[in-house]
Amino acid sequence: GTDANNVWAVGTGGIVAKWNGTSWTTQTTGTTQNLSSIWGMNANNIWAVGTGGAIVRWNGTTWAVQTSGTTQSLNSVSGVDANNIWAVGYQGAITKWDGTAWTVQSSGTTDILQGVWGADANNAWAVGYSGQILKWNGTAWAPQSSSNTRPLYGAWGTDANNVWAVGFGGVILRWNGTA
Repeated sequence: GTDANNVWAVGTGGIVAKWNGTSWTTQTTGTTQNLSSIWGMNANNIWAVGTGGAIVRWNGTTWAVQTSGTTQSLNSVSGVDANNIWAVGYQGAITKWDGTAWTVQSSGTTDILQGVWGADANNAWAVGYSGQILKWNGTAWAPQSSSNTRPLYGAWGTDANNVWAVGFGGVILRWNGTA
């Protein structure tokens, strides 16, 4: 959510539910694909992703289907501003919104990517099923060393020197700016 009156949840059949501070209502998104993740930077810029490369965008009034550039299912979406939003998914799929269009990026892996989080335009992390951790440096994605091989499901941080990845069996990993 972006505030107490603008909270969203996603689900099967392209359904988005929105909390308006009093009650939940469902919204039509223009897709029937299952949606698995939602992220927003404010009440007028919300993005949801899902199966078959589905991406839909809320502009404050309506949902619109976006062209993602991939047919791979997308599991997570996150961003830092209107020009730097990433979505990740199956077969190492990564696509990036640059403020105008979604562009597929090379991840260098065929792992199922489950989570993504960005600190700024030059620092983002994607995590995956085989313990894969990728870091965006503003130009390209590169694998990061980790002794973990368990599935990782999510990434989040407070800044580029404090990032956590969480996964199966209680795995918690922390990036300290170096390792």
